Amino acid sequence: MQSDTPTDEQHRAIQAIDAWYTDDRAPQVFWLAGEAGTGKSKTTAFVLEHLLDRRRLTDYVVGAPTGKAAQVLRQKGIEGAATLHSLLYAPRKDGDTGELFFSRRSDGPIADADLIVCDEGSMIGDDVARDLLRTEKKILVIADDYQLPPVSGQGLFTSGEPDFRLTEPHRTARESPVIRLAHLLRRHEMPRRFGAVGKVHVLPLERSTQSLVMRPSSQAICGTHRVRTTYTKRMRALLGHESVMPQTGERVICRRNQKDEGLYNGMIGTLTRPAAEAQGRDAGLWSLGVQMEDEVRSRGKLMVHPWMFQAHYTEGMVQPRVGKDIQLYDWAWLITCHAAQGSEFPSVTVVDDSAAFREHRWRWLYTAVTRSRDELVLLLRNAALGGPWQLPDFDDCLPDRAGVP
Repeated sequence: MQSDTPTDEQHRAIQAIDAWYTDDRAPQVFWLAGEAGTGKSKTTAFVLEHLLDRRRLTDYVVGAPTGKAAQVLRQKGIEGAATLHSLLYAPRKDGDTGELFFSRRSDGPIADADLIVCDEGSMIGDDVARDLLRTEKKILVIADDYQLPPVSGQGLFTSGEPDFRLTEPHRTARESPVIRLAHLLRRHEMPRRFGAVGKVHVLPLERSTQSLVMRPSSQAICGTHRVRTTYTKRMRALLGHESVMPQTGERVICRRNQKDEGLYNGMIGTLTRPAAEAQGRDAGLWSLGVQMEDEVRSRGKLMVHPWMFQAHYTEGMVQPRVGKDIQLYDWAWLITCHAAQGSEFPSVTVVDDSAAFREHRWRWLYTAVTRSRDELVLLLRNAALGGPWQLPDFDDCLPDRAGVP
């Protein structure tokens, strides 16, 4: 998996996990923590290599809460990473109604595994955590304890103290302005002034910086659906899209796992043609042609329910009941920080909605900022940092004359 050598700290982490794994009296769960840039994924790969080589580990599974997070793990060299949902649950059909539902699996990869590795552990809801514990398998949880807590529950796996914490940023992280900013936010500190360091820009959210949100090359992240809807409609108007139906070149996000189709919640793509109303037995659905990121071939005919798109333009729209065999997509011009968890992007623009998250304000900022792999624009609300600053000269900004939402 990895040809390089663990650092001294990573070696201590491997020894601690080895002692836990070989001790039958040890707790069922081991939590390996570490903030952004400390090499949690690489350490996980080292651990698995060690256990396979030294402890005769034969079968293990690696799961993440979202399909996008599992995809990121596979890109980092951890083969076979899947969603925890697909590992734990299997689709069943109700004998009376014919409707699909999910129930716990009694077979499958987990049944034969000696170890369950759970990445992005801070995102794992309490119900899923309890079902993982019921397997009675040893569980290695990898989690940054400063990220946002899960949407459901308080986070059973990350509510106490970690068993081992990685604290040393790897070399590239030490050189990253994104990581340095994230470490400031973790200490509840802001930069001393507005401005730029390398490709990281910290600026006020005001009329003059609105155009920075309207950059097709950067993934914009916000906190609330109200802000997301406002910006999405504004950006579509600036692009000349009057129809509610998605148009060629628009960014969309998959919002439902369909393992058989290789589609996972959080995957982002670009439309290759305008959406079209389906006919016949698929009447009421929309047909999309989408080039998904990291896929060579485009998908020519994805059948999706239109309600997520329509909800941007129909205030108070109630979510309809959508069969589990029907795909869900939404626009991805902006996505919420919760939807971005487990993902990373080359360029990120953060619209500061942290005040909406009250006691989790700093966690929200930290989580949003650490979605960036290289370039970052952080637009802060109601922050008086001062200092001279200039509007960055990006060549793909769309002019915007509207006010701040």
